[in-house]
Amino acid sequence: MNIEKILAEADKYDELYVNIRRDFHKYAELSWLEFRTTSKIMEFLMERGIPVYCGTDVINPEYVWSFPTKEVLEFHKKRAIEQGANPVMIEKMGDYTGCMAVIETGKPGPVIAIRADIDCNDIGEAQDEDHRPYREGFASVNPKFMHACGHDGHAVMAMFAAAILNDVKEELCGTIKVIFQPGEEGDKGAKSMAESGILDDVDYIMAIHIQRTNGEYPVLASCQKGHLSTTKFDVRIHGKASHSGAYPEEGKNAIMAAVMAIGGMNGFLQDGRGMARLNIGTIEGGTGRNVIPESCYFKAETRGATTEVEQRVYNRAIACVKAACEAYECSYETEIVGAASVVDSDEDFKAAIMEAVKVVPELKGTVLNYPATGATDDFNYLLEKVQQHGGKGSYMALYSSQPGANHNNRYDFDECCLKAGVKVFLANTCYLMEHEV
Repeated sequence: MNIEKILAEADKYDELYVNIRRDFHKYAELSWLEFRTTSKIMEFLMERGIPVYCGTDVINPEYVWSFPTKEVLEFHKKRAIEQGANPVMIEKMGDYTGCMAVIETGKPGPVIAIRADIDCNDIGEAQDEDHRPYREGFASVNPKFMHACGHDGHAVMAMFAAAILNDVKEELCGTIKVIFQPGEEGDKGAKSMAESGILDDVDYIMAIHIQRTNGEYPVLASCQKGHLSTTKFDVRIHGKASHSGAYPEEGKNAIMAAVMAIGGMNGFLQDGRGMARLNIGTIEGGTGRNVIPESCYFKAETRGATTEVEQRVYNRAIACVKAACEAYECSYETEIVGAASVVDSDEDFKAAIMEAVKVVPELKGTVLNYPATGATDDFNYLLEKVQQHGGKGSYMALYSSQPGANHNNRYDFDECCLKAGVKVFLANTCYLMEHEV
């Protein structure tokens, strides 16, 4: 296996990396709505003769969280086609976005999985000349949808890694699975893939996330360390409407119940066992100034350094909702719509990555760990599934320059990291085929 020759294949596509990344960025799609994105990925792979699986072949519907209504799905399928998606690909995937490429070398060897997330954030993108995507014409055209976390770049890295590995598969051994996961934002999608069976034979799994740095770049960290456990949940409070001046005593104020609950939740963040987080992302309620609100709805999340810490915060949050609703004589419903656990990357796998990527000339350096403290990622479900049957994996970080922070409407990244990421995947895959970890 000539690794230098294989890596040189990635030098052919500099312009195409950027073009496809910007195309994905311009047509950003939210969790479970990535129909155009999935269609474009499938077409790219299938045009190169790579078998692609989608729909219920890669998604287990029993483990889908926070899934849109049929009406929402149909609207976004239609928009995807209007924005350039292939209707044949939309038909193939059915209601479930995401896909997986499988490259069979025909020779005995390990089964290696590469994962890329493909969804965007629910945030409107900056629309002024100071923001490069707007200035250069590739800012999102979909209102309140924006790639503000680098998933457009992750998809490109995995696509080209798949294409190049398929081109040189005669030099390789084993099987490569390249997974394009929907619904990472909100930790909604990975569990449904983990429980679909596609990882049952995987020996090694890896992923890359672009991360911000003020120093030299691109630099690779073999592991993001410090991910938190999380639960994403929705709360609906039901009260009773009434005239706010004439008959206030007859009303049951759902907004006041929500405010009391939210205030109480913030009193349980301290924990001597590790950090904890609580965020209320949205809140909606009421119908008018002089009407006691009969309903209130909010989206929330809890995070913790361990599952035990996080679950304590979550359980107390729900207890606060119950207590506030009792005080205001309201009823309530809660629903868990996403979650991720704390799973550690394998130490020997991380060491193997550090060795493997020494051959990647674009990297300005390597470090063992990136301090991802405070973040979450449902890649952990995929990693845990592989580890359960003795496999190994790691979630890497690729440092790049970013004008805006993650989940900010001015987010962008230096596209030089795209080729570096492709070569990291190539180098790791080839190394794993020649060295048992």
